[in-house]
Amino acid sequence: MITLICSSIKLLFRNKSFLFFLVLIPVISSLILGMQNGAMGAHSYELVREVVEHESIGKKVVYYNNDGAFVIKVFDASESDGSDYLLEKLAGSGAFIVVRIKTPDITKEQVDAQIKDDAENDRMGAAMFLTRDFEKMVFEGRFEDAMTLYVMSDDERYDLFENDVKILLGRIRTAQNQAGIEGATNLLRTREEMMPEKEISILSGKNSRRLTDQQQDQKSSMGYAFAIMTLAYVLSGTFVAHTIIKEEHDQVLTRLRLTGLSSLGYFFAKLVVSVVSCASVTAVLGICTLFFDANRFGMGRGKLLFLMFFLGMIFSSISLDLGVLMGDVMSANIMAFTIWSMSSLLAGTYFPLDDTGALVKALSAVMPQKWFLEGTEMIFVGDNTFIPMLLCVFLAYMVISISLGSIGMKFRHAEE
Repeated sequence: MITLICSSIKLLFRNKSFLFFLVLIPVISSLILGMQNGAMGAHSYELVREVVEHESIGKKVVYYNNDGAFVIKVFDASESDGSDYLLEKLAGSGAFIVVRIKTPDITKEQVDAQIKDDAENDRMGAAMFLTRDFEKMVFEGRFEDAMTLYVMSDDERYDLFENDVKILLGRIRTAQNQAGIEGATNLLRTREEMMPEKEISILSGKNSRRLTDQQQDQKSSMGYAFAIMTLAYVLSGTFVAHTIIKEEHDQVLTRLRLTGLSSLGYFFAKLVVSVVSCASVTAVLGICTLFFDANRFGMGRGKLLFLMFFLGMIFSSISLDLGVLMGDVMSANIMAFTIWSMSSLLAGTYFPLDDTGALVKALSAVMPQKWFLEGTEMIFVGDNTFIPMLLCVFLAYMVISISLGSIGMKFRHAEE
């Protein structure tokens, strides 16, 4: 068996295609992991306490919908102290993310058209249009003329938003009656300075994990890296499977059986070769990460390589099983690529699946990458139980993989 393992490893490393992917994919993955925080597009949850300024009315606000936040898109034609106060108080409440576009020359018809487009191509909880004469109309008690509110979702927090707007408008009008339109905002801010300072705390349940903005970016990078490295591991297992198919066609497997080597022993020998290929891919990734600061990964290099290696073993063994079961190079390649693409998509490596249906979430729970992303979050928050959790996942998949591979080899032997 040792001779078979050594000869298979030599054949594997003589394959130029294997060497090409052995270097290329880990390099791409390490570049993604080494990107500066924020490069993957995750937006800050801490912006919930201040008004986010956008320059273009068409720029999407869906990216601020982090952790299920209630996003409010505001078209501010007033650009007054009163509108500043209103939006600052809404954002400062900690319940909403307020995204403002200053649009002094926009009309209500233009806003309506943009809202219609946003309803189809963007995502937010509500939208608001503040007219050019916002302060004057509030002073006259014409609240409905001062602004227009748009319901953009069925989120029940809209009622809270609408109630807060009414309270703030009443507060602004009272201050205007006391100090006039020009002095109302100063009066309100003076009163607030005399009030006790309010501290907003975001609570999480015992089973929930709240990541910082930096960790959200790092998790996004890890998701893309998992997806790309999964392809490398799937291909490494496929290359090993190709040797099985070739040896079967060349009657090498039959001659090996004459030496007393069982089908199960042959499969385990190829599984060892698959382990070596996974270790090689992971080693190249480890070398590539040496060119980047480990702080960018959100974890030590050891933990990063631990995650990648065990994820790789799962997918490499799955690819090996496909080669055994299919017995055809082209069919094995197609199935391997299908498993890689669908598993990465359903595991949430490209985008979160929080708002998907029950069926998609159930399918996601079967994908290995999903559990390794969970392990990534656990590492970020210092939860050391990620090791037994991932080992259990790894062992479960390996038991299934070895069982399928053994059955496949016996089936092939029976066919002969």
